[in-house]
Amino acid sequence: MARKRKVLAVDDNPVNLGILEEMLGDHYCVHTAQSGAEAIREATKLRPAFVLLDVMMPQMDGLEVSRQLRTMPGLRDCVIIMVSAKAMPSERIAGLDAGADDYVTKPFDEVELLETLRSFEDHRRTATAELVSDESDEEAIATQ
Repeated sequence: MARKRKVLAVDDNPVNLGILEEMLGDHYCVHTAQSGAEAIREATKLRPAFVLLDVMMPQMDGLEVSRQLRTMPGLRDCVIIMVSAKAMPSERIAGLDAGADDYVTKPFDEVELLETLRSFEDHRRTATAELVSDESDEEAIATQ
């Protein structure tokens, strides 16, 4: 049986965290945090494959959390998906500029969210396979 990938869901609303745990729990190992500071501590400890990050939180918002995660060794490459009720194009762009890989608006659809996560997993597998293939090609050329 394949190991479940880790997801860190971050939201100051426990109801939203419960919804995410329910939606994703069969497919991923879901951990939660209720503040920006807790998100950074948990991400450092867990090294999740995905961080689902609410934008609007007190003290440290999701944009700042994303910026900080992108500077941390071992977390630069985790997939950050902003999950927010803010849906204006300028708000989406702000999330992407802060380092998010994608932006999903609330209320979100379970199928859409799962497909978003799967597409990032597929992209990573393809990129890894291409990297291994490129390295093998370089080794073969070097030995000729």
